[in-house]
Amino acid sequence: MVASHLSIYLSEMWPVRYNPGGPEIPMGKFRQTLILTVGLCLWVVFHPLSAQQDAPKKSLTLVTSFGPGAIHLPTGPDWKADAITVYDNGRRPVAQLHKGETITASFILFENLSGKPTANGCRQDVIEPIVAGNAGLVSKRVDAEEKNAAGETLATTTYLIDMSVVAKGHHQRNLFAFAGDARMCAEIHVSSVDEGPDEAERMKALIAAFQPDLNYQPTATDYFRLGQLFFNNTPALAGPYFKASLGAMPNDPTYLTARRIATDQLVMSLGMSGDLKGSRAAAENAIAADPDYPLNYYNLACADAEQGKASDARLHLQQAFDRRANVLKGESMPDPTKDDSILKLKKDQTFWAFVLTLPRN
Repeated sequence: MVASHLSIYLSEMWPVRYNPGGPEIPMGKFRQTLILTVGLCLWVVFHPLSAQQDAPKKSLTLVTSFGPGAIHLPTGPDWKADAITVYDNGRRPVAQLHKGETITASFILFENLSGKPTANGCRQDVIEPIVAGNAGLVSKRVDAEEKNAAGETLATTTYLIDMSVVAKGHHQRNLFAFAGDARMCAEIHVSSVDEGPDEAERMKALIAAFQPDLNYQPTATDYFRLGQLFFNNTPALAGPYFKASLGAMPNDPTYLTARRIATDQLVMSLGMSGDLKGSRAAAENAIAADPDYPLNYYNLACADAEQGKASDARLHLQQAFDRRANVLKGESMPDPTKDDSILKLKKDQTFWAFVLTLPRN
């Protein structure tokens, strides 16, 4: 039931679009579906009491996979999610939402590379290239400072973009606000094509509500939830988040199930994005630390099959099914006869005869 609630939250609150994440190698459609379903149970591991009641309402926390800082994204019936992705080679997570019919808000977290440990440095690093790239279209630019509801000072910029190509004399209103320190920057960009005075006040209210926490230390759950959002369509983006989730987990027996799930997702995301070397290394490391879990061996068999290594695939499949009693509660062993990766070796008659001897659920 709890996993079902989180599934609803991820799929309905974030019916996200994705940017392409590079070449993908199928690791088995059956396995993809299985792991995504089981992976949702990680929320139960971390939040056994609150998940059932709160998961659909809980704000998604935007974090990087490599450093501190967070933006707790807004929730509510008037907020709808549009897209979430990571730009700049996995270094700049971006979430886009819209509020009502006219306002779009983008939330971005990124390293402060401006050389200035302030919100003003973050603003300069972002706004100057935008203005330079839209020469002749930007007007009425104003840089200022505003206080958010917590009394924190944000560096702001407002300007208009000429939309005459759509309608003569029409403009898009843009409002930015930045927080920043020596390590990180947090940004909100609010835009609207409604040029009425009431719209300006609504946009300013969103700036007042913008309260990023640049000292926040992301949790394993924060990383995992973002990894899940990326996993199905952009596995290359998911990998760093699953790896970070594992790194944030205490290495003690109470996290055994959580580590197994996050490891499975990491191995899959690396393999699906074409990094078979990284995928294999992650599975081998997992086997060294947790030799009884069968899906680590099964994932190695998938990597073997992708590389045409029938003898290795057979060995790892046998090792996996020898340990099939150790699957997680609610989990079952995959059917290798329906796995896209294993099917690549179907023409090897000896190998396939072996596959057909493996037990079915």
